[in-house]
Amino acid sequence: MIKKLPIKWKLTIWSSVLLSVLFISYNLLQYIVIEKWSVSYEQQNMQHQLTEIKAFLEEKSIQTSSQLRRYQSYFATINEKNQLFRILDKKGKPILTVSRAVPSSWVKPKNTTSPQYEIVHHGEERLLILRSPLTIFPGTIEIVRNMETFDHFRDTIFLVMIATGAGAIILSLLGGTIIAKQLLVNVQAMTNTVQKIKTNGLNERVPINDTNDELAQLGKLFNDLMDDLEQAFLQQKQFVEDASHELRTPLTIIKGHLTMLNRWGKHDPDVLNKSLQSSLKEVERLIHLVNELLQLSRAEAETVEAAEAVDVCAVLDSVVRNFSSVYEDYTFRQICRERVHIPITVLHLEQIFIILLDNAVKYSRESRKEIHLFVYAENGKANIVIQDFGIGIPQEDIPYVFHRFYRVDKARSRKQGGNGLGLSIAKRLVEKYEGTISIESKEGEGTKVVVIFPIKEKQR
Repeated sequence: MIKKLPIKWKLTIWSSVLLSVLFISYNLLQYIVIEKWSVSYEQQNMQHQLTEIKAFLEEKSIQTSSQLRRYQSYFATINEKNQLFRILDKKGKPILTVSRAVPSSWVKPKNTTSPQYEIVHHGEERLLILRSPLTIFPGTIEIVRNMETFDHFRDTIFLVMIATGAGAIILSLLGGTIIAKQLLVNVQAMTNTVQKIKTNGLNERVPINDTNDELAQLGKLFNDLMDDLEQAFLQQKQFVEDASHELRTPLTIIKGHLTMLNRWGKHDPDVLNKSLQSSLKEVERLIHLVNELLQLSRAEAETVEAAEAVDVCAVLDSVVRNFSSVYEDYTFRQICRERVHIPITVLHLEQIFIILLDNAVKYSRESRKEIHLFVYAENGKANIVIQDFGIGIPQEDIPYVFHRFYRVDKARSRKQGGNGLGLSIAKRLVEKYEGTISIESKEGEGTKVVVIFPIKEKQR
């Protein structure tokens, strides 16, 4: 039953039970201590009175019952309230009885050979009895004390305990509710935020207090998670929109050409040839775009396994030779200050270099077709720099160049065949191997791309 209750009520119930058990245990212990103390106190008083009586009997050298009765008034004087005092002969028959509010019939006379205490009950009355043998003549002294006063005090304490116990249970319920509410305020805030997210979207956040406790930290982690989720959602949404736009353009062009040919162009060889060439060109652009989308998807989804150390300069030499054979009018100046090895697959490193060199070639100026490449080690890191002297990138566009489908000059990029995915792919590949990539550029002067990887220890 309790398992199905909300955490708030579980905390309330268990805290109330714990406080109630502690309070009841304390009161029970206190009750027992008072009970023991009252009996012990009465026993000490009765023992003191017994010693006094024996001393008196020895002092007066009392040997007979008639001598005892002569001092009955004295014994009546020393007898306390709610107490019975009597002396028995050797047969257990009372020879002297003095009583104050305790009838002798409540306790049957009884001889004893050694001092002893006994507690008996007569109806609702509790009686404490002390019996001790006489030494001056055969017989027994009995002192019977009615515990009425202490019992009344004990009962009063018990009622107070019950009343305070009930109050403590009620207070513990209220306190447990308040404590549970305070403890779960952040959890409730998270629950309310999730409900709002279902209604209003991913922009809702959990309100965080300044306590900096574990629940506040949980709220902060939840907000951080929602920030990442919202950012991923927005990026995915933007990706779908951009991909749809990029796919729509060539498909629209192809559809236009096919519609024209279907209406009248198929009978004109020149129009037919031009439409077919344009359509094939757009199909190539579609294939190139789909391939880049697949590469980006793999770069984001693939898990990186332990890779062997790769010689950066050797891979760069291979890629530069291929570019030099294709772009014969470009000058590639490569400077490897030292051989450095980094933990990355050759295929991914080649792909990064191809993307960066392809951009450097595309956006170089006709007046200076020159690209510089540097490789060097610094502070335990492999630094790779690719610099062109082309058109550059405006400062306001630099923060966005790694975003999907982002193009600084859309008209020029489309003419060059770019889709704005290359740098996104490069960035994700670099980050997969714990590297960083950054861009420094000045419009009209050129662009410098800096890629930094950790050096593999065993190859340093």
